[in-house]
Amino acid sequence: MRLVIGGAYQGKKEYVKRSYGVEEAQIWQDGYPVPEGSWRCVNGLHELIREMLESQQTEENVDRVAAYLHRLADRSPDIILICDEVGNGIIPMEKAERDYRECVGRVLCRLAEEADLVERVHCGIGQVIKRTVSLTLLRHGSTEGNLQKRYIGVTDEPLCSRGQADLKKRREAGAYPQAARVIASPMRRCLETAGLLYPEVTPEIYPEFRETDFGLFEGRTYEELLQEPGLRPVYQEWLESGGTLPFPQGESMEQMKNRCGVGFERLLPTLASDAVLIAHGGTIMSILHRYASPRREFYDYQCGNGEGYLCRVELTGDGRLHQMKTVGTIG
Repeated sequence: MRLVIGGAYQGKKEYVKRSYGVEEAQIWQDGYPVPEGSWRCVNGLHELIREMLESQQTEENVDRVAAYLHRLADRSPDIILICDEVGNGIIPMEKAERDYRECVGRVLCRLAEEADLVERVHCGIGQVIKRTVSLTLLRHGSTEGNLQKRYIGVTDEPLCSRGQADLKKRREAGAYPQAARVIASPMRRCLETAGLLYPEVTPEIYPEFRETDFGLFEGRTYEELLQEPGLRPVYQEWLESGGTLPFPQGESMEQMKNRCGVGFERLLPTLASDAVLIAHGGTIMSILHRYASPRREFYDYQCGNGEGYLCRVELTGDGRLHQMKTVGTIG
């Protein structure tokens, strides 16, 4: 659903027709109710709301109007709603008119929260207030080190044969979304995953999305660390901290989160269409822990090789993050 707002007589309908190729016959503009049909746009939402209120006054006017519009959007998910902003100017004396303006304002707030795109039109010129894209955060396929449960961070391992086979099997089963844009960590295992899943797309490399530097733990397994006298005490201390202590001679969790945050905030203003980010478990946990809502703990976002999260990313007109939610998983 797209929402287009603005003052009266600002060229909103012509803007929609010009920008989205909507024809006059595809626009409903005769108020309430909207009949069944292949409508691409409803023009004059404010008048539709007025007619709904006049037909039945209740204490749940906002809920009733919003529910009706939700049903309309469910019927036509790509519909464009055009509405005048009626809350400006002199406050009317009549209570019914004040209630009407309040209802329109509250309904628009709800629609703006749920719409994929919100634009304001002034003098026929549109300004994006909010846009929404789908971003898939995907962990690379398995390496030999992953299968052996080793700490593989800066070690630039390739995918193993099993990792390649697992990715191909999932791809053939339709587990991964299509993507015109792929962003990737510079590590070989991520670039090979991108090549297997999206061979027609050249990945854009973001160095900030590389895996954690595990320092002295790099390349070792849980059992090896507990058996090596020089590393056992420091490893036990790290375990007892719940994984919050810095890796000896490596990165801390905060350094990792901050590094990934720099890359993610560099990426956000460039997101104009659906995309896939292929990176590491630590990268995915860092991004979702910092940016996803409702907020969850870092390790709550663990995922296996070839698995990940489907996210809805809502951006302001200037590319800043408004809200990010996980809406599904790949697993």
